[in-house]
Amino acid sequence: MRRKWRVKAMILLALAAAYGSIMWYMTHYKPPMEKVVIPVEVVPQKPKADTAPLPVPPIELAPAPQVPDMAPPQLVIKKRH
Repeated sequence: MRRKWRVKAMILLALAAAYGSIMWYMTHYKPPMEKVVIPVEVVPQKPKADTAPLPVPPIELAPAPQVPDMAPPQLVIKKRH
């Protein structure tokens, strides 16, 4: 092997080892759990005013058409030989 190729192979191996060590560290390192304090303020609920009548009368929906009853289809089971 020529010297240039040997140097390139060594640099490539060093980069692969550095990448592998960084990936191992990122997948195995668990940071310590920190205590998180979330401030919460309880607010009393406002009393609701009387509900006003609807400005438009509600729309009455027509009943759905009847669907004829259908018999279930015959199941055909084929045996594998």
